[in-house]
Amino acid sequence: MMAPMNADNKPEWAEARALYGQGKTARQIAHALGLPIAKINHRAAVEHWPAPPPPDWQAIRHQWEAGKAVRALAIQFGVSEGTLRKRRTRESWQRGTARGIDALRLAVRTLEEAMAHADLGDTVATTRLAAALSMAAGRLREAEKQIFDTTQSGRDLNDAYGTEGEDEAMREHMLEMLVRLNENTGDEKEETPPSS
Repeated sequence: MMAPMNADNKPEWAEARALYGQGKTARQIAHALGLPIAKINHRAAVEHWPAPPPPDWQAIRHQWEAGKAVRALAIQFGVSEGTLRKRRTRESWQRGTARGIDALRLAVRTLEEAMAHADLGDTVATTRLAAALSMAAGRLREAEKQIFDTTQSGRDLNDAYGTEGEDEAMREHMLEMLVRLNENTGDEKEETPPSS
């Protein structure tokens, strides 16, 4: 008769130790091997399992800001989703500034084209263009604020957001468009007699 195998000497524990050294969490190991989380943590502490390498938070943040999902990052880097979300909130990570700038540039080009083909005598069209331009200007201010905040935190933005001259030229162009719309709208208001 064979002696019963001690539950603490199962081959799964060698695999658990290897996974722990690769940076897998106790929860991930428990899920993969069917071992209790508390027992994994206990054995890791008692047997001095090699500590997993710390997560590369800069790489995680960079990929999150580029648009990668929290769950995918948690799996890739062996970090719990909750830990990742807490860190994201605590450090006020911002996503999509570069995409926002590109969308803003597209909006400006679209408004340019609309202004070129619009009848500025049509008050409804002029009002709509002015509103769209105003919203684009607001988005530009917000994007500039995000860029400024990010620049202050020490990140190099030249690759992601274009040169400073491009942003300045876009800002000046939007202001010119707004001035032209305001001039055309102002002229129409002066020509329209007040109704009694």
